[in-house]
Amino acid sequence: MLKFITRIRLLLWILALVGVGFLVSTQVQARLRADAANLRSLQTQTVTSYPVETETLKTSNWNTWRSYYGQAKSAHTQNITTYEREIVKSVNVDIGSIVKAGQTLITLQPAARGAQVQSGKTAYEEAKLNYNRLKQLNKKGGISQSEVDAAYSRMKSAEAALRTSQSTLNRTALKASINGIVSARNVEPGEVAEAGVPLLSIVDPREMEAELMVSKKDITKITKATPVEIYVDGVKHTGRVKRISPEAQTGSGLYPVVVGLPENSGILPGTYVEGRFMVSSLQNVVVIPSNTVIYRGTTQSVYLAHGNKAKLTAITTGEGREGQVVVTSGLKPGDRLITSGNRVLYDGAEIIMNVDVAGTSNNTSNEG
Repeated sequence: MLKFITRIRLLLWILALVGVGFLVSTQVQARLRADAANLRSLQTQTVTSYPVETETLKTSNWNTWRSYYGQAKSAHTQNITTYEREIVKSVNVDIGSIVKAGQTLITLQPAARGAQVQSGKTAYEEAKLNYNRLKQLNKKGGISQSEVDAAYSRMKSAEAALRTSQSTLNRTALKASINGIVSARNVEPGEVAEAGVPLLSIVDPREMEAELMVSKKDITKITKATPVEIYVDGVKHTGRVKRISPEAQTGSGLYPVVVGLPENSGILPGTYVEGRFMVSSLQNVVVIPSNTVIYRGTTQSVYLAHGNKAKLTAITTGEGREGQVVVTSGLKPGDRLITSGNRVLYDGAEIIMNVDVAGTSNNTSNEG
C-alpha cells in the first residue's frame, strides 16, 4: 500500500513538472513570436520611400542653329560712271529719287567728244580719197597692188576710229540700266567726272540679300539647302542661301555667305541683320534634362523608375546646351526617367512617384 502511494505521488510530481515545462515553453514561444513581430514592425518602420517625379522618354529631333551677323544690301545695283574724263553738264536726280531703266541721269559736256568725232571724220575722208586715188593708179599700172592694200588698211583703221569716237559722243547721256532708287550722288554740275569713278549709285530694294560672315568650323556644314532665318529687330524672316565663298575674307578669316531675303521684306540696304543657320540636325534621338545626369568619375548615369524602385543606369551623352543633352546610349523610348528627387537616391531605393510627365517631341538649340 505504501509503495502504491509513493508511485502515485511520483506520478503527480512528474505530471506537475510536465505541466510547468509546457507552460514555460508556451510562454517562451509567445515571447519569441512577439519579439519577431516587433522586429518586423521595426524594420518596416525604418524603410524610407523617396518622393520623385518621372518623365516617360520619347524620341525627338535635335537641331543646332548658329548665329552670324552681316548687312543687308540690294541684289541689283548700278554705279553710274563715265568712260573718259569729262565735265558734267547736268545731274537730273538726287538721293532718294526713283528711277527707271533707260532714264537719263547725267548729261556730260559733248565739246571735247565732238571735236574728236570731227577729227575722226576728216582722217577717214582723207584715207578714203587716198585709197581711191591709189586704186585708179594701180589700174593704169602706175603703182603696185601692195600699195593699194596698205591704203585700204589705213582707210579701214580711220573708219573704225571714227565709229569709236561717234559711239563715245553718244555716251554723253548716262542712263539707268535698272529700276531702283538713287542711293548715292557724288558729283555736281560743272565738276570734272573722272573715268571709272562712281558718280551715282542705284539700288533695287525689291530684291534684297545679306552677306553674313561665317566661321571656319561651320562653313563646310552650310549648303544651298541649309535652312536659314534672318532676324531684324526681333522680327524673323525666312532666307535662302544663294552663294557660299570658298575663300576666307582677308584679315578676318571668316567666309562670306550671301543669303537671299524675302521680296518686300521691308529690310533696307545697310541694315545690320542676324542670320541663324541650321548647322546640324539629329533625328529620333532621346533628349533629357542635363541636371538629371549623375557624374561619378568618368561615368555618367541616371535613375530610372522600375516599379517602386530606383535603378541606377549608365548612359553616354552627346551634344548638349541650354539645359538639354542628347543621350547616345543607355536609354530608350518608354523608359521612365526620374527627373526630380534623384540626388538623394541610391540603386534599389524605394520611391513614391508623384508626377509622370510625357517627354517633349522636339528640341531646338541655338548657339551664337
